[in-house]
Amino acid sequence: MTKMIKGIFLLLTALLLTACEPKKVEEPITLALNPWPGYELLYLAKQKGFFTQVGANIELVQVSTLSDAQRAYLTGYVDGFASTMIEAIQVEALDGQPVKVVLLADYSDGGDVIIAPNSVEDMQALRGKTIGCEVSSLGIFVLERALNLYQMQLDDVKIINVEQGAGASALAIGKIDAMVTYPPYSVEIQSTGNYQELFSTKEIPEEVLDTLSISSAVLAKHPELVGQIQKAWQMAMDYLQEYPDEAIAIMAQREGLSVADFEAALMDLKLLSRDEQNKLFHQPDKLKALGHSVCQTLVKIESIESNCAHIDNLFYQEH
Repeated sequence: MTKMIKGIFLLLTALLLTACEPKKVEEPITLALNPWPGYELLYLAKQKGFFTQVGANIELVQVSTLSDAQRAYLTGYVDGFASTMIEAIQVEALDGQPVKVVLLADYSDGGDVIIAPNSVEDMQALRGKTIGCEVSSLGIFVLERALNLYQMQLDDVKIINVEQGAGASALAIGKIDAMVTYPPYSVEIQSTGNYQELFSTKEIPEEVLDTLSISSAVLAKHPELVGQIQKAWQMAMDYLQEYPDEAIAIMAQREGLSVADFEAALMDLKLLSRDEQNKLFHQPDKLKALGHSVCQTLVKIESIESNCAHIDNLFYQEH
């Protein structure tokens, strides 16, 4: 065999072997999600293959609470997490890697509530009482805002940390007199008929914004990711509009709720379409103002220590 033929043979062999090698599968982007009706569109997008269709390799990691989602990110277990703006704002103050809010899922419009036994007349009746909430996340923020509206402060009540899954039992045994909660946990508590709603986020419109945040470092490596996620989100919204019975049945089952209860829960939030989100993202001053307001409240109630300067870079902006 001449040198030329041998060279061609070796080249073809190398090309053949390269072609036979399995392609390296890119590591998925991992996102932590806790139960909340507004986040179910992300699961619907995953189940219906919308993430794959837009070219995004997304793995959703189920956790129990907002605090769990935040902890999963802080410990490096996931690349991003769904939460209210409160938990996203807390990340850097808790020495976590910087994040960008890339999706504005919904506004809580009555979904987050304070529930107490029917014998409790109103919010004022909670003065001096014990209230359960997730003190490191959304719960303490909602409680502070609710008390403030009714001319009270956090010092006027006794606060203990109660995880969402333990709220029903804590109320039942009298460990707490009220609970700051949200679906599906609030639905379970109220289904007994023994409790009433004293406060909901309808009273603080557009203050609780549910989001999806992703590591700034991950976004730098995957600049196309934001557009892909937003597109998949809209595909899920469109599917909900076109096939509401199927979509709601899928999402309700995942939340452990009846179809009727899930539909009722959806009524207490405002899902934001891709166009609505883009309008907000193109109003950075509005988002920053909301972020600073929330951050300053968190500082005031000693949930974090921060000068809130990081808020100016919290929301994703196209370059």
